[in-house]
Amino acid sequence: MLLKGKQAVTFSRRPGPEFWAVLAFGDDPGLASDAAASLIKAWTPKSGDIEVISLDDDSIRKDPALLFDNLEAVSLLGEPRVIRVRTSGDKIAALLAEALTEGDRESGRYAARLVIEAGSLQSRSKLRGAAMSARLAACLQLFADEAEDIESRVKAALLEVGASMDADALHAFTGDLPGHRGIANAEIEKLALYARGLGRNLAMADIRALSATDIDHDLSATIRATLDGNIPAAHTALQRLDVAGTSPISVLRSLQSETLRMLDAHAKIAAGQANPGMKLRPPVWQSDWPAFRARLAKWPPKRLARILERIYEAERQAKSGGASASPVVRVLITELARAAAAA
Repeated sequence: MLLKGKQAVTFSRRPGPEFWAVLAFGDDPGLASDAAASLIKAWTPKSGDIEVISLDDDSIRKDPALLFDNLEAVSLLGEPRVIRVRTSGDKIAALLAEALTEGDRESGRYAARLVIEAGSLQSRSKLRGAAMSARLAACLQLFADEAEDIESRVKAALLEVGASMDADALHAFTGDLPGHRGIANAEIEKLALYARGLGRNLAMADIRALSATDIDHDLSATIRATLDGNIPAAHTALQRLDVAGTSPISVLRSLQSETLRMLDAHAKIAAGQANPGMKLRPPVWQSDWPAFRARLAKWPPKRLARILERIYEAERQAKSGGASASPVVRVLITELARAAAAA
């Protein structure tokens, strides 16, 4: 069964009791992570006791039996169990598809429930196909939030700590949130922590105080200069980040978020949407649109897709050894800046 968008989100909060497994996927992995968290919360009994086993591509590839052993194992304390698998969608797709197929043949085949988190999956994906065709598994395709959805999430987070915020502050805060769900969640949590016990509505001054950091400015400056082809400015901003001790992975995350935003902009322009910049997350204001539009001209969708591939490869290299992380990112920034300058 395939559910999309809001239907998928609703299902993740109230899954049908007959479904033992769920595949959640979307262009933003943070959406799948949030859906998995909602499913686990829904599956947790009133006692609050549930066992969650987290697995990933590497652990299952090293020991394929690990997935099936965990699905079949029964908790010694009798509490429900959930196997949470994060995957790229390719490396262990055959094993996950096999598990879904086996679970579909016989109700109650496994002792544990299964939730699979994946990024973007093509329609021809074996894993996606197995989840869609299974009777006892659900396939959730998740899409980026609309502005109203983001505002609702911010209000709900503040309500939990007994706080609220002025309308203009809410608009400014949600407008500046990055499109990546995981990063946006971290910003919302930071806002709620700031608002706890404040005793008044959050105002514009509070939003400016929370967001105006030198590191955020230098990150944005690095990415803009890189994609504009301004090599000296990109190196200068990157140097400031190095001096401040900013993680090279943070630079890659910022570059990834901006690349995804530019891809979204191309899609909105191709669809003929009016004022596409204001529909992006975060939005591009009218005063910034000419520079952003010129940047888009340098980076058509195919070249942006190539940037994403280079980011994934750079992150893999960076994580393989802490000492090599900064040079790897510096090389990538230089290559992209040169490519933009040549364009």
